[in-house]
Amino acid sequence: MKRYVTDTQCLLWYLTNDRRLPRVAQAAFQQAKEGSAQVLVPSIVLVEAVFLAERQRVPQTTLTELMALSEATTASMRVVPLDLAVARAVSDFGPSAVPELADRIVAATARALKLPLLTSDPAIEESGLVRVAK
Repeated sequence: MKRYVTDTQCLLWYLTNDRRLPRVAQAAFQQAKEGSAQVLVPSIVLVEAVFLAERQRVPQTTLTELMALSEATTASMRVVPLDLAVARAVSDFGPSAVPELADRIVAATARALKLPLLTSDPAIEESGLVRVAK
């Protein structure tokens, strides 16, 4: 089964049917919906979504949907924790490579899990420190 890590923007674009969602990410989410892939959601993504909902940049219904995601290892979309492996991988992404801390944590999650990242963030892609799904 294919596995991916998603960043906040791709996940929110998917959940809100936003046309800016890259095709590769759309395909990955569709595969997860069909049961042939798994999309892992770093826990920091949920924290970012709460922050955005508080500022009315994310609909409350979308936040509710995110908070209902599972931590079960068999779920097609599941939340993964910020653990020691991720914390260690964060040090690979200095602020000059990826300035935003949350983005560094997301990228470090993909790196620690050795999985491709669903993102449209140019700083992450240009860092070359994580495999970006293409």
